[in-house]
Amino acid sequence: MVTRHRPAVLRLAVCFAMLVVVLVQVWADDGVLIFIDRASRTLVNAEAHPVLTAIALGADHIGQREPIAGVLLGCATTLARFQRTWRPIVLSIVALLAVNFVVGVLKLSYGRGKPQFGDTSPFVDGMIFPSGHTANVVITWGLLAYLLITYGYLQRRRAAIRIVITLSLLMGLISYYLDTHWVTDIIAGWLIGAILLQALILIDMVWRQRPPRCPTLAELPTEIIRMPRSPAEVRATETSGAR
Repeated sequence: MVTRHRPAVLRLAVCFAMLVVVLVQVWADDGVLIFIDRASRTLVNAEAHPVLTAIALGADHIGQREPIAGVLLGCATTLARFQRTWRPIVLSIVALLAVNFVVGVLKLSYGRGKPQFGDTSPFVDGMIFPSGHTANVVITWGLLAYLLITYGYLQRRRAAIRIVITLSLLMGLISYYLDTHWVTDIIAGWLIGAILLQALILIDMVWRQRPPRCPTLAELPTEIIRMPRSPAEVRATETSGAR
């Protein structure tokens, strides 16, 4: 079982290690990633491109919790009904609760301020780290693709993965362009979404591949456990077997 899921476990470990690096550098407010935060802060000015900014604000909905959560739960309910299993609904609810819990705890713990203030320091009573939008995009659209492939009839697996990656990158670019998040906020959101998504997929894969449980006495076929009607029937069976 472990060997079969080794690639998934390895991806999960790599993403977790990368997240730890981001968390440590943001906590210390020092390192290569913090240098990138400060250096890239003034590269884009959204106010200079009002049309593009309006488009970006509209596209920002692909990462907002309410609309995409509704899409995920609606599709999960439909798949659960046709496949006669609660797994799509359970996975979707756990995913939404987990991403909001993890992101919420980190936002409260780090208290990082907005990029508009020009200060990357944590613990200033902010709520900007990590990016909830990028985490929502990865886990919500990623889990939706997994459910459609596993419990639905979607066969274009690579195309679905490319779409999820494109939406995730687009959400990161939008957050950076609108100056709503530091680069490290966006990276942390991606990693959190990827960790939760991979963990849920791994759990579901193990869940679906569990060996069937041993049947109880009441579930055994009646012809296997049928008792002889009388001692004469037992003797007749033994006699026929001896022949």
